[in-house]
Amino acid sequence: MHQPGVVPLRPLTVGDMFGAALRTMRRNPEATLGLAVLLLALFLVPSLLASVALARTAVLSQLDVEVLTALLPAVLASLAAYALSGFVVYVVSEAALGTRAGIGDTWRAVRGRIPAMIGVFLMTSTVVVLATAVMLLLVGLVVVLEEALGVAATVLLVVLLLLLTVPLLMWLTVRLAFGVVVVVLERVGPLRGIARSWRLTSGWQALRVLGILILASLVTGTFSLMVSGPVGLVVVGLTTQLVTDPQLQLTLTVIADHLVQLVVNAVTTPFTAGVTALLYLDQRIRREGLNLAMTRAAQERAARSAGRR
Repeated sequence: MHQPGVVPLRPLTVGDMFGAALRTMRRNPEATLGLAVLLLALFLVPSLLASVALARTAVLSQLDVEVLTALLPAVLASLAAYALSGFVVYVVSEAALGTRAGIGDTWRAVRGRIPAMIGVFLMTSTVVVLATAVMLLLVGLVVVLEEALGVAATVLLVVLLLLLTVPLLMWLTVRLAFGVVVVVLERVGPLRGIARSWRLTSGWQALRVLGILILASLVTGTFSLMVSGPVGLVVVGLTTQLVTDPQLQLTLTVIADHLVQLVVNAVTTPFTAGVTALLYLDQRIRREGLNLAMTRAAQERAARSAGRR
């Protein structure tokens, strides 16, 4: 079994993927954690300024301000995480071949793929939104037909449709999960990237991909709660005890929330993106024998490196 980099070149286990994602972060901190901080700051600084302005406004109600200041950083952090994932998958793919990619190398390799990444984001978001809208329209139609169906049948159908929405969205998420990875590593357009993701996640392997992605989300979610929970309690306690102005309390809470988002996402996003990239490699190894091509590529790189010495 050949292992030039962070993973053995064979079908991967969950332990292989999680361990390799963490090793890649540890060996390439600049191109994973460092790049994460830069991208998150790029998105969260405008969010912080807007949230502070909202916290000090007198136009909106206190509840509206609290909702907006909680929602805005979460949305922008999600966009930053999506953008970061495209860069991290390149770092992970290089790490699998035993090559360490710096920030400069990663930027040069991925910057030309940014339009394709945006295209994948817009297309996948549209699919998910349309699927959700269709299910909600069906719920609305059932409610409208309540008199014809009867109360019991209406309630049953509404509950059934809502319960079906969750697995539908999970299924779509899995089938589209490799879109960004494909457009970055295979250098194709958004449509071909989505179609390729759809093929790679066909059959029963989709359940395996879903299970691993859910497990990765549980790991990152647990880490997020372990960091944000205690920090939030401390911030609320201190601001309540030391600050009497409600606007200032909200402003300090907003600043603390953005800092927590920065720290948490700087760690969790490279890990999740790394697991997704390794899942993609694993699917190609299982379906296409990619490990043979990766072995040859790693050997050629090692030979070139030895020749330069």
